Amino acid sequence: MSPMTIRPEDLSQLLGRILTDESRLLSELEQVLSREADVVRGDDPRAIENIGAARHHCIDSLMRLDAERTAACRMLSLGNGPDGLHRLLAWCDHDQTLRQRWEANLQIARRCKELNERNGAVVTLKLGQVRQRLATIRGSSAAPAYGRQGLPYEGIARRELAQA
Repeated sequence: MSPMTIRPEDLSQLLGRILTDESRLLSELEQVLSREADVVRGDDPRAIENIGAARHHCIDSLMRLDAERTAACRMLSLGNGPDGLHRLLAWCDHDQTLRQRWEANLQIARRCKELNERNGAVVTLKLGQVRQRLATIRGSSAAPAYGRQGLPYEGIARRELAQA
């Protein structure tokens, strides 16, 4: 056997480590998103900043793991994305244990997506309320966030909020 020969057992071990790390990070992200739900309902800017940093840390780490998994698929010329991963699993996961762990990670990721969407809806609602309050202070109707060309609406910045 040459030193450059890649065995299924080697990739199975690598993928097993990636899936273990991914599971841990997804569970951490799920907890962060659950805490974020309470934070975004409050009015504590520091708490919002801290929870956002924790969320970004988890996502950045998950992206690094995805890049590592993608590199393993490319190394064997199996392609990118789900198809490449399925081919990799077919090659090195004969007992289906890695596939089961992958499916469990997908379940956690789906829950994270749902939590993130709920938190985003709360943030969008609060942002709309702030716009309405600013419009009330100005004595006008709420201005859109973006103009016709999709650029930020600058009419808000040019209006005076009050005079002394």
